[in-house]
Amino acid sequence: MTNALRKRFLTDKRFTHRHLAEGVADLLALGPLVVSSGVLIEGTVQFAENLTVYDALYLVLAAARRIPICTLDTGLAEEGRKAGVTVLVPGTDPLTV
Repeated sequence: MTNALRKRFLTDKRFTHRHLAEGVADLLALGPLVVSSGVLIEGTVQFAENLTVYDALYLVLAAARRIPICTLDTGLAEEGRKAGVTVLVPGTDPLTV
C-alpha cells in the first residue's frame, strides 16, 4: 500500500506530500497484519503464468481474508476478478478517492 501511495504522489500533482504522510499514518493506525507466507505460497502457483510471486501473494491473501485489493495494475486486477476478489481502482472507485 505504501508503494501505491508513493506512486500516486509521484504521478498525481493533486496528491500532496501531506496526503502521502496521512495515508501512511492511516495504514500504521490499522496495526500490522502478520500472516505466514508459507500458508500463502501454495496458492501462488495458480498465477505463475501471469503474475509475479509478489502480486500473487497479495491476491491469495485477499482471497483468503475475503478483502478487496486496490491496484492500478491491469493484469493483477484481471486475475483478481477471475479469482472472485473485489478489485478497487484508485481514482475511479469511491472508496479509494
